[in-house]
Amino acid sequence: MGERWKELMDGAQVPGYIAPLFWQHGEDGELLREEIRQMRAAGIDSFVVESRPHPDYLGDGWWRDLEVILAEALELDMKVWLFDDCQFPSGFAGGFARDAHPEYLKTYLAERHIDAIGPLKGSSFLVDLWLEKEEKLLGVVAAKRADGADGADGTNGADRIDGATLTDIGHLVHDGVLHWDVPEGAWRVFILVRTRLGGEAYTKDYINPIDERAVGMFIDRIYEAHYRKYAEHFGRTIAGFFTDEPRFGNVGSYDASLGRKQLEFPYGGEPAKPGYSPYVLPWSDTLPAELDKAWNGSQDGSVSVSVSGGNGNENGQEQAQAQGLNAIRRWLPLLWYEGGDQTAAVRFTFMNTVSKLFGQNYMRQIGDWCRSHGVKLIGHVVEDNGAHARLGFGSGHFFRSVSGMDYSGVDVVYHLWPEFTEGKFHSPFGYLDADFFYWGLIKMASSAAHIDPAKQGTTICEAFGAYGWQEGLKLMKWITDHICVRGVNFIVPHAFSPKYPDPDCPPHFYARGENPQWRFFTEWSRYANRVCHLLSGGRHVASAAVVYHAEAEWAGGYQPFEKVVKELALRQIDCDVVPIDTIVAQAAVTAVRDGQLVIHEESYKIIIVPYAECLPEAFMTALLELTRHGATVLFSDGLPSRSVENSAGLPELLGELARRTAVCALDGLSDWLGLHGLRDIEVGKREPSLRYCHYVREGEELYFFVNESRSKVVHTPVTMKHGRVKPVAYDALRHEAYEIDCVSDGETTTVDLWLEPYESIFLVYSTAGNAFVNEALQQAHFSARQSGQQLAELLGQWTVSLADAENYPQFRPAAQLDALTNLASPALFPSFSGTISYETKFEVRAEEVELYATLDLNEAYEITEAWLNDQPLGIRICPPYRYDIGGRVTAGVNRLRIEVTNTLVKRQPSAFDRAMAQEPSGLIGPVVITNGWRKPG
Repeated sequence: MGERWKELMDGAQVPGYIAPLFWQHGEDGELLREEIRQMRAAGIDSFVVESRPHPDYLGDGWWRDLEVILAEALELDMKVWLFDDCQFPSGFAGGFARDAHPEYLKTYLAERHIDAIGPLKGSSFLVDLWLEKEEKLLGVVAAKRADGADGADGTNGADRIDGATLTDIGHLVHDGVLHWDVPEGAWRVFILVRTRLGGEAYTKDYINPIDERAVGMFIDRIYEAHYRKYAEHFGRTIAGFFTDEPRFGNVGSYDASLGRKQLEFPYGGEPAKPGYSPYVLPWSDTLPAELDKAWNGSQDGSVSVSVSGGNGNENGQEQAQAQGLNAIRRWLPLLWYEGGDQTAAVRFTFMNTVSKLFGQNYMRQIGDWCRSHGVKLIGHVVEDNGAHARLGFGSGHFFRSVSGMDYSGVDVVYHLWPEFTEGKFHSPFGYLDADFFYWGLIKMASSAAHIDPAKQGTTICEAFGAYGWQEGLKLMKWITDHICVRGVNFIVPHAFSPKYPDPDCPPHFYARGENPQWRFFTEWSRYANRVCHLLSGGRHVASAAVVYHAEAEWAGGYQPFEKVVKELALRQIDCDVVPIDTIVAQAAVTAVRDGQLVIHEESYKIIIVPYAECLPEAFMTALLELTRHGATVLFSDGLPSRSVENSAGLPELLGELARRTAVCALDGLSDWLGLHGLRDIEVGKREPSLRYCHYVREGEELYFFVNESRSKVVHTPVTMKHGRVKPVAYDALRHEAYEIDCVSDGETTTVDLWLEPYESIFLVYSTAGNAFVNEALQQAHFSARQSGQQLAELLGQWTVSLADAENYPQFRPAAQLDALTNLASPALFPSFSGTISYETKFEVRAEEVELYATLDLNEAYEITEAWLNDQPLGIRICPPYRYDIGGRVTAGVNRLRIEVTNTLVKRQPSAFDRAMAQEPSGLIGPVVITNGWRKPG
């Protein structure tokens, strides 16, 4: 059988794929050691030391605590990752830039403006009075206004300009005064300023992420400081560094797309001053030269290049040339205002440049330092609500920003909930876009790991944080399935905190022993490790490469990639998200084999391009090259109508693109792929809650199936392209394998797939063949599933007692119930958090004993543990709450005890709990016995 699956079934120890955040507040050393020992006992062999709350970061207190942590980790053979700053997000550099190197703090490009009506000869404008202290004038540009109906084109109607009239008039500034004859008509004078004012208030004292020198200082202050102290631990106990959500921070928003109407935010945290644009843009001293280089390289000669400059003194032209801001300067107002044909090109050039600089100067520079010192760089940027392709909270381009990391990374702090599959929903973090979070987020991250050889297929996910105390192991299991079936194979749980109660983003898993579910944590950790183990070290299989939409968003109207991913996933078609950079690079080497696009170890039967009004010509040319070598390209909802460059050859390019590719409506994509034989699996009927992942490793192929519904059963035939080998079903939660009904025609195998809410299953195909499978199924740790009919419902009296985490297993009597009900109701125990014990008896006739096979608790909240006649039946951390009782039932009276453990939310609610409906407490039932059974292992 396949090596990893065989290892699991033979009881081999699984490597660790879990590294939780471990918060530091300056606690006593023994408290830190206890928390680490609790992690180790729960199946965790690494953790991230998060310094965010520590009161003495990089001081004596920090080094003292870190000494304790490293010593304990070494003793327990655990790995340590170091959070790379003293606060969230990363990039504060421990306040060092603020206190000692202000030249490395973030700088911005700001725009201020004056309106004038011409003709007006001999006029002058007091430019210097628009500059605040320490600001620098970068240029002055004028354009004729072209106001339209407010909002008709998605912008403020008063902010349209005629781009063809943009004129660089900076050379007319003398001693801070612009001397300019205003032509006839309505004009606007734009004053371009280098400033430190504005931007996200919270990160105003952060380093400039696109300044190589600033990031170098950050490395020296944080990374080098730890290396100087603990060089002997690097690459041994210290595995690497964790960087958390670095960003541009020019706007405090997820929606910072250039020029779009929603980007109307207060300047500097207060209402924008008259004549000031409401937002500033990322800037650095080297950016002007980079922009000019990119602008000259993207134009076909239709753009005249101005070499004039000015910053309020006589040598302004020379200084502007030294800065490099010449060719593109007169077009910069288009970063804020709609202005015709060149608008897309200017915005694309700016975003293309700053996103590359972020990836190179920030993440790549840090990652290279880590690798040169024998450790890895992990973490993630801000992806939320599409910010991954934008400014503000974003880093401009997800794939570029994570290219310097050793693993791809993402987080799902609060963002995922069962059934929240579309639209927007309210949360403690504002409105969340379910289309992105549910369908796009994880696929984007895991795709980066699949196509980048340096990442070796590893995707980490920071998960579970900020859900509040309502989150228990049941929701954690659901989230684990959701992220792993989409490609995550390394989990960073959020969080362990030695402080209790800690109001900061609960839940906290151990919670100083107060979390009643802590004693069951290993049930989840073992499951997560098994799943991640099986989905590591091999190759992911997907039908489609869906093109990442960042460049399309920068340049015009666009369809987010997650819309396509969602349409495919609802019909069980898997994909990877692939950036334009990669497509262009692959086309250069014509990486098409047997009609499939090949990227690293992945191959795709089709390339799907989400609708984009405007795309780079290099990308469209690359698509044509790929089709000439046999690749299939499909556009969702239409072909582009223009390009970023608008070159003379564009009509011919668009025409050939139309001839060599196909177009399909978004809601018809899955049918189109099925019609053309491009599906990996076939599902007998529509099952919108069914997800799957196909994974290949030497010796085995695995299909991981997950039911993401919390209420509906998935029951459908599933056909896979394996006809000669019989699959085995493996339940990683219960760690058991069983036969599954299947039919083979020699080319394909069809299984009868039945998954109840919260269930997941692996189907394993072995190259060893049926002989090994048949032999293995006779081993003790295999079993067979059989369906059954209800024999009895337990309707007798229940004796109920309670025990909180501190006193468990010492219970106190609570109630006698004639019927099962929600114990969190006002008349019972609405504020109880802990374990609820239910005891009852039932009688069985001798002739029926052998029929009693399965105990089904049905509804419970939320962890159950059961005993029959004092024999343990096991633990269930999520539905289905079902137990094998065959062989344990006796003739006569049988004693049943069921313990149900809820979460801390009833006793310790937090602000994070108030945004979601709370579940009941206890055993709701009905409790029934059926004659279906599982042969016990």
